[in-house]
Amino acid sequence: MSTDPPWSIGSWVDVVERPEIVDEVLDRDDQYAGIALLALVLNHEDPDVVLPRVKRAMVSRNPQTRANALQSLGHHARLHGFVDAEAIGRLRQTLRDRTVLGGFEIRGYAATAASDVGMFVKRGALPRWFRRRFSGP
Repeated sequence: MSTDPPWSIGSWVDVVERPEIVDEVLDRDDQYAGIALLALVLNHEDPDVVLPRVKRAMVSRNPQTRANALQSLGHHARLHGFVDAEAIGRLRQTLRDRTVLGGFEIRGYAATAASDVGMFVKRGALPRWFRRRFSGP
């Protein structure tokens, strides 16, 4: 039996045309859901399609998916210049997540995502607690 993943890089590009693929892999808690999400975030231009899926992945049971969702949130902030209040609330929760993934706690991934959000989202659009903790440009 092969241990190769059931996808190829080319197949994840399909998420741009069919974002529901991300929903499907999140539904079945696929170990590669975070990769599908990153492909969507980096290649789909409609934030209304992307951000709901990022927020959903931020609360996944799978730590790797959560870490990829946090990376995706940072990319979303950079590409679109905004995140919504719900995403900030979920980001705040992950800043306390001590789950270890690859020798690092999820909260470290969250801090990196928060730094990206602080850098690329207008300061006035961010809550006061966030502005105090994460400096912007």
